[in-house]
Amino acid sequence: MTSPYAMTLTLNVLNHLGINLYSNVPAVISEVVANAYDADAETVNIQIDSGAGTITISDDGCGMTASEVNERYLCVGYQRRDKQQALTPRFQRPVMGRKGIGKLSLFSIARVIEVFTTKNGERCAFRMRVADIQAQIDDLDSGKYYPEPIPAEYPDDLTQGTRIILRDLKKDLRNVAAGLRKRTARRFSIIGSEYNFQVFIGGREVTATDRDYFHKAQFLWIYDQDPEASFVTDRCTNAEEQTIRNPVNLPEGQIRGWIATAFNPKDLKDEGEQISRVTLMVRGKLAHENLLEEVKESSIFESYLFGEIHADFLDHDDAQDIATSSRQRIVEDDPRYLALVEWFSAQVRSIGSRWTELRNKKGTATALLNPHVKAWFGTLEGDTKKRAERLFGKINQLTLDSPKERAELLAHSILAFEVLRYRDNLDAIEELDVEDLPALKVLFSNIEDLEAVMYHRIADQRLKVIEKLQQHIDDNVLEKVLQAHLFDNLWLLDPSWERATDRTMEEGIGRAFANITENLPKEVRDSRMDLRYKKISGAHVIVELKRYSVVTKSIDLYTQVDKYRNALLLHLRQAGRGDERVECVCVIGKDPSDWSDEDGRGKSEKLLKTIDTRIVKYEELLANARYSYKEYLEQDEKTTYLRKLLTSLADDGGF
Repeated sequence: MTSPYAMTLTLNVLNHLGINLYSNVPAVISEVVANAYDADAETVNIQIDSGAGTITISDDGCGMTASEVNERYLCVGYQRRDKQQALTPRFQRPVMGRKGIGKLSLFSIARVIEVFTTKNGERCAFRMRVADIQAQIDDLDSGKYYPEPIPAEYPDDLTQGTRIILRDLKKDLRNVAAGLRKRTARRFSIIGSEYNFQVFIGGREVTATDRDYFHKAQFLWIYDQDPEASFVTDRCTNAEEQTIRNPVNLPEGQIRGWIATAFNPKDLKDEGEQISRVTLMVRGKLAHENLLEEVKESSIFESYLFGEIHADFLDHDDAQDIATSSRQRIVEDDPRYLALVEWFSAQVRSIGSRWTELRNKKGTATALLNPHVKAWFGTLEGDTKKRAERLFGKINQLTLDSPKERAELLAHSILAFEVLRYRDNLDAIEELDVEDLPALKVLFSNIEDLEAVMYHRIADQRLKVIEKLQQHIDDNVLEKVLQAHLFDNLWLLDPSWERATDRTMEEGIGRAFANITENLPKEVRDSRMDLRYKKISGAHVIVELKRYSVVTKSIDLYTQVDKYRNALLLHLRQAGRGDERVECVCVIGKDPSDWSDEDGRGKSEKLLKTIDTRIVKYEELLANARYSYKEYLEQDEKTTYLRKLLTSLADDGGF
């Protein structure tokens, strides 16, 4: 019985399997390289001409006759494995192609494609244009497209094989050329003279070294046998530990390859391409971008992982095709793939446990390079020491920007460890996830013991500042030295000070208040304020400094400060901020000469108060600052042990 129904396949298939399928140049070039491999080519040459906007791929493979061009190359969906062509005739290579649609990928990056091929002296040359194909698609009465023959343009140097020229590209080649070598090397494991298949980009051979990640391996697990294993071990020259295991034989087939962990996750970010992934290779070509996507239990550890897994059993000739149309992923519910994923997930968990042990050991060794940490660690015993080792290991797992940041985290962690040890609650720090370690300071912000030690660090630093000021006074240093010291430590002016903003030092009036310069006398424009800052409350503070040995008069201070104050007030009024308060502080070493007059001090205070100004002597600064930290000085002996440890970490800036 003749069926009244019919299925029609149109050229619109090109839209879905070619023009709109692929998104990046390396993936497209990989399809052309794979076709050259299947054509028994020994050499592939790729030339990128940014000026002309072309990509040329030439191979010395078997080439095609006119009939083969029509029957194979231009036949969308041609499946050579069904035609008893699963192995190449010359090198007996298991062919990579299967669906017969990889050639369509060219349309996703180029609007014009030229193909030149020769076999046994027969030359063929034709051009395909996306615009013409689109026009043909719109013609619903037609199901064929006829490429334009271009025999007159056949290159004289192509005597055997195939050359494809991509023109009118959709991508900017400036960003393509730099990374193509690396990405091509990462997409194939069968490139090199040992495979009789060499690929050249810009005249330079692509090698396994171009993958540019072997040297990033710290710990390495290899599933292969020598001499295959040596391919990886010889290149992972920085690896601190290598574990070689036999290939894995599942009921579905054999698994080979390697998995590594990097020294630092930052090492796996490479020119915009994330390489913290384990790729799946089938028949020497990338089949899945990242097997880690299939691992259900994610952790910070996975950001350290990279590698290659080879599973050729996923592409047996007599089994169902497991690859998706894009050739970049695998059909996820296929039993063969599910078996691979189950094995891989178990390996990731096993490697994760071993990695944690290795990082703990490495973290402890690194931390103990600091003699004070080593001394502290030496006071621990039994289970407490093992807990400290695990803490060091967790710190070692974190990605930190600098040795100083790592040292600070170590200091906070030791403080938390000591506090919780005292409270017999080390389980609390043991149960912390690695990602939570940087929050230790916040976590323990309300614990009195930790607050006391952290206060010690601040107090200790401020005591050093106080003593430095005393030394400056004793040495009668220049005003500029005192100026810089107070600028960096404004809290000396008032131990209960508000945090300052908009700080300036040695500031010229003319430059600071340019909007009112024309309204100021020259002597005012040319003068310079020692210090100026603004409190969070909004008040502005002007500081005038005198050398410790200088003796001045209150009226001179009044005159000098008043011109600064008037200039600032005028500036604020011009800016519509006339309601903001301006205060002035004169810091001196010796009493003003007029204070020796009858009621001289009182008169001086009244005079300066009229312009919101006060005098502070250096001795007052020192006395007030020391009084503020009197309690700390009395308790200093109780914190000596931890102080030495913390000081060593701060001084080292790392470990």
